[in-house]
Amino acid sequence: MKIYKHLIVALAVCFAGDAAAQEVPFFDTSKPDRILTFGIRAGLNSSGVSTNYMSIQPELIQSNFYWRSGGQAGGVVDLHIRNFFAIQVGCFWENRSYDCTLMAAAAEEDYMGSLYTHARFNYVNLPVLLSFRFNLLPQAVWQVDAGCYYAYGISGKKEMDSYIAFGESEGQLVFDHALSSPSYFGADPKEFLAVNRADFGLKLGTGLTFFDRYVVGVYYQRSIKNVAKNYEGGPDYHLRNCSWSVNIGYNF
Repeated sequence: MKIYKHLIVALAVCFAGDAAAQEVPFFDTSKPDRILTFGIRAGLNSSGVSTNYMSIQPELIQSNFYWRSGGQAGGVVDLHIRNFFAIQVGCFWENRSYDCTLMAAAAEEDYMGSLYTHARFNYVNLPVLLSFRFNLLPQAVWQVDAGCYYAYGISGKKEMDSYIAFGESEGQLVFDHALSSPSYFGADPKEFLAVNRADFGLKLGTGLTFFDRYVVGVYYQRSIKNVAKNYEGGPDYHLRNCSWSVNIGYNF
């Protein structure tokens, strides 16, 4: 009986020792074991745009923009300053999409029209983030990221479906229907939804890393730069990108 008691005490001491050895501080200010780490990321996003079209175009009756889904994939490099703090630089391919419906009317011109647009486009996105890491468990780290990004549009299309009704001088009502698929980034400034390729904005996010390898994160991005392509003497359009994304990844 005494042997069993001694064995139980010995096992308890061993487990207690292992648990103590695995304990890590929530806010670890010690030096990291590695200065640089590399990882890959992939996931899904939902994106849209914010505009000022309604406020500067009095003929608009309705202006609705709807978020649509896309995806992204890329890699990151972490420069570890301390165990609780790193600078993360990434390079991502992002596929984004949104829909738009507009309705306009001008009584003095006897005109009424509607436009439906589906836009899908691709960016190369370069984020630079300050990343703060907190130890929830010995093998689970919570990270909070904040920083900025630069993105450059590489390709895209707008599928546009328009209906127009207007009155002629003879009193006849004329209807017109048109389909087109112009380039998203290559549009002339006088065209609808003309967008510059370059974008700059803020990126915020949070996530968890398990066993120093497996990563899951959620991020929000929004343009600071006005990406609308305006022309001299024309309306001062404002258009800014925004998106939510979910990533999973692996650190090497």
